[in-house]
Amino acid sequence: MVSFSNVSLVRQYSNYAVPTVLAAWVYCMHSVISGIFIGRYVGPDALAALNLLVPLLYLPYAFSVMIGVGGSTLVSRLLGERRERDAADAFTQALWLLAFCGVGFSLAIHFHADTFVQWTGARGELARLAKDFLHAYAPFLLFPTACYALELFLRIEGAAKFGLACLIAGGIADVALTWWMVSHMQWGMRGAALASGISQALACMPMLAFHFVKAQHVRPVARAFTRLDHAWRMAYNGVSEFLGEIAPSVTLFAFNHAVLRWLGDTGLVAFAVVEYMTMIASVTMVALVQSMQPIVSFQRGAGNAHAVSRAFSIGITVAAGFALAAAFAILTLAQPLGALFVPDSASAQALLRDALPWCALAFVPAAINVAISGYLTAIEAPLASMIVALLRSWLLLLTMLWLLSEWFGPRGIWMTVAVTELLTLAASVVLYRMRGRRLDLSIAATEHGYASRVR
Repeated sequence: MVSFSNVSLVRQYSNYAVPTVLAAWVYCMHSVISGIFIGRYVGPDALAALNLLVPLLYLPYAFSVMIGVGGSTLVSRLLGERRERDAADAFTQALWLLAFCGVGFSLAIHFHADTFVQWTGARGELARLAKDFLHAYAPFLLFPTACYALELFLRIEGAAKFGLACLIAGGIADVALTWWMVSHMQWGMRGAALASGISQALACMPMLAFHFVKAQHVRPVARAFTRLDHAWRMAYNGVSEFLGEIAPSVTLFAFNHAVLRWLGDTGLVAFAVVEYMTMIASVTMVALVQSMQPIVSFQRGAGNAHAVSRAFSIGITVAAGFALAAAFAILTLAQPLGALFVPDSASAQALLRDALPWCALAFVPAAINVAISGYLTAIEAPLASMIVALLRSWLLLLTMLWLLSEWFGPRGIWMTVAVTELLTLAASVVLYRMRGRRLDLSIAATEHGYASRVR
């Protein structure tokens, strides 16, 4: 466990941010590499088919986040209370939940791949390519379901570097296997699925083995189900994160159908490239905010109002600064990146030139919204945090997609995220002033009362 004593807030933040951001980039690498190789060596239709599958492939990751965040929070608290046996029971129940979800996803996709592909809206060649990917990927779904959660539990154990090393090794394996299977062996979508599944297995299995062999605190135990409330508590603790992670499944599904309606298959190819280009920026902003949260929570528990405000200022400044740099980068590199994914599709690259300025406009307000939502979670204001998350990921986003596409046609699709983030920003600022400032005052009053008693 990390100690916060006698360490500057900036150093504390950097100690969290560097491994968290690197881990987020490694997670992105699987998708980005697959997208580049598929777009270049299988074709634009294959890239469009993979993008149609993204909402479905988000589901295992969302469950991993729910169980990982909820479980690691619970295990950390139990260890802090010196309830080691309860912590071991909770961790063991988390492993069983991950296994149950992973096997369930694998069986469902194996036996019902055709149904899932029909739900995505894929037809003809797109449907065939999507089925090829799903059938090859289904046996490996246990590993993406477990990987994120296991890495979070390693952080509790104090083995964050080992977890990061496993993720990096898996990313390197993904590069090598995808090149060999897609480019060299010409296995197409099946090769991309096998490469992704095998590389995630290679990252996941050493992390699981660590908990069985070397872990001191977070280890599986026998007879862990004498109390079932741990599993319920994990799911409850992680439900807001689950809603946040499952939102892309719903919104991507809606965006895919809107793009197919207005722009056809070429528009879907362009939208897929937009998603790949913005993915790293989005997950980096989230990682930077997640690095702020444990510091805010600790200083709040210590009753240090100044440190709470300072930690929030550091987190929101770094996230917004990165967002500004990312917006500049995506506008500068739009043409070469588009050529990297779809070198033979001039029409898709033309659509990208219309879409990317609107994406860049969304980055800074998105960073501020994510930072405020993360801060509200860290100070245990889940309702206010959930309001921000629901506005930007569900309610406003889907409403704006429908309205703007009806009013402005295809351009309205590209405008949707920027308009949504700007509207959500107004609500975020109000919620922060209401809930965050009240927290500062309450901590300050506690500090004043304590100082009066000391005097």
